[in-house]
Formats: sequence, structure tokens, C-alpha cells
Amino acid sequence: MKPDLEKAISMAVSTGKVKLGFESVLRQVSTGKAKAAILSNNVPLEVRTQLIKGCKMAKIPIIEYEKSGTDLGAICGRPHKVSSIIILDAGNSKIMDYI
Repeated sequence: MKPDLEKAISMAVSTGKVKLGFESVLRQVSTGKAKAAILSNNVPLEVRTQLIKGCKMAKIPIIEYEKSGTDLGAICGRPHKVSSIIILDAGNSKIMDYI
């Protein structure tokens, strides 16, 4: 993992437009307008498979976050687990450098 990925995710959440969570991500993937998807390392296999398949069909790149959903939630400033994030607008972040 590149060292500034966490900083880039945090910046994207605070300055860009993102959606958090499996259902939101899946809805946005179906529109095909997302820039990238981020998946934590402990997304359940069934969910991971569905998200990866949807992203491949929509040609949306996937960034694998090497830590847990709890860590990803903390980076996003949330008090709960976040298994997946969809980036609609990267804002001032350099998140697209991680693709």
C-alpha cells in the first residue's frame, strides 16, 4: 500500500463526493459514472464478488485497501465499519494516483 493512500481517502471524503457502504456503492456502480471504488480487506466474499463484477462491467477501477472496514471507517470519520467506498468526485485528493 502506498503510504499516503489513507490521506488520499480522507481528503476525497472531506473535499470530494463519495458514497459509503455496499448498497450505495452498488447503486452508483450501476450508473457507470463513478471514478473508482475502494474495498476494505474484510469485505465478505459474496459482497466482494458482486462489487468486483459490477465494477468490471462498468469499467470502474478498484482500489484494494489493505486494512479492515473498521480502519476504513475511521479514515472516513465514521464511528462504524465501512466496507466499501465509491468515488464520484475526487475533490482535492490524489486518490486517482492509486489506480
